[in-house]
Amino acid sequence: MSLIDGIGGVFLFSNDTKRLAAWYRDCLGIDAAGQDSECNSVYATFDSLDVENPQVKRTLAWAIMSTDQDIKDKPRTGQINYRVKSMKDVLNHLKSKGVAIDKTAEYPDYGYFAWVKDPDGNKIELWEPSAGE
Repeated sequence: MSLIDGIGGVFLFSNDTKRLAAWYRDCLGIDAAGQDSECNSVYATFDSLDVENPQVKRTLAWAIMSTDQDIKDKPRTGQINYRVKSMKDVLNHLKSKGVAIDKTAEYPDYGYFAWVKDPDGNKIELWEPSAGE
């Protein structure tokens, strides 16, 4: 029995939400236009249809939330995987923004992968699925 039926959100924490949101907008095209003054956060949403019941819309929240703890230069755990349309285009864009590409790899059964970090040290995995995925 599965108690979980999906991912409801991805939450990053930062001492400067606006700076980090600008990096995600400029480097990965995520427009965190929503603002929540109660949580002092910025957010974006991604919608998809439920596989078992396509009439049901699922929404995933992606947010950068403010923290009152000093996390500057502190190591992060975890990693977010972003599905991309064209790894070549994304990597070229990131390089043009001065983002260091930590590693790239191709796995024939799964696709292309690349790893980078955002300015706060959060790990990012980029994935371009194999054809037909």
